[in-house]
Amino acid sequence: MDFNLQAYQADHLLHLSAKPERRLSIQENAHHRWLEIDGVVQSAMSLAEPAALCLPHQQCIADLLPATASRVLELGLGGGDLTRHLGVRWPEARHDCVDLDEEVLTLFQTFFRHPAEPVDRALHLHHADALAFLLAHDDTYDFVLLDLFSQDGNPLLLFQAPLYQALAKCLRGTLIVNLLPRTHLELAQARRLAEEWIGLTSAHGVPGYRNVILHATNLTP
Repeated sequence: MDFNLQAYQADHLLHLSAKPERRLSIQENAHHRWLEIDGVVQSAMSLAEPAALCLPHQQCIADLLPATASRVLELGLGGGDLTRHLGVRWPEARHDCVDLDEEVLTLFQTFFRHPAEPVDRALHLHHADALAFLLAHDDTYDFVLLDLFSQDGNPLLLFQAPLYQALAKCLRGTLIVNLLPRTHLELAQARRLAEEWIGLTSAHGVPGYRNVILHATNLTP
């Protein structure tokens, strides 16, 4: 079910929107449907197996997931690849997804939501800034996935203390961060902040890709 990032070709253009700040498209062929932003594939869904993870960094994330979770928070939605996967892995979990781009949330509902998802699944989509959402809610989560991107890569928020301070207050379990560090200093800064505010943090490279996956655990009662 892997999506070949070097040789993919589209048969159909399902959606296209171009704005001064970004160009977004949804395309598909006989096997996959995918989301591109500014020409970069952000997510890919297997049409035959929507809950499968098709991109290399997502396989790394899957290997680091906790055994179970009942409250899940995703900061950054994209095409919802992990959303679909976690819905099958933990069908009883309450699952909150936050994204700053309202169009991305709408397109997920139209093109990327799992077709076999139970109607009573506790999946909640939120149009909000990630840090603002954390500061406005006092819910506690046992798994948080931090997967935020801007046109230049990761937003500055991922390298600043307030985000990790807010996460420390709501997380009682595992944090996974998907990074595309531009420099070794960015990686070191994100890891330092995760260790300072969350707990022991490990970094996992993805062979052949820029992605680095941070894994941290907050066991504070």
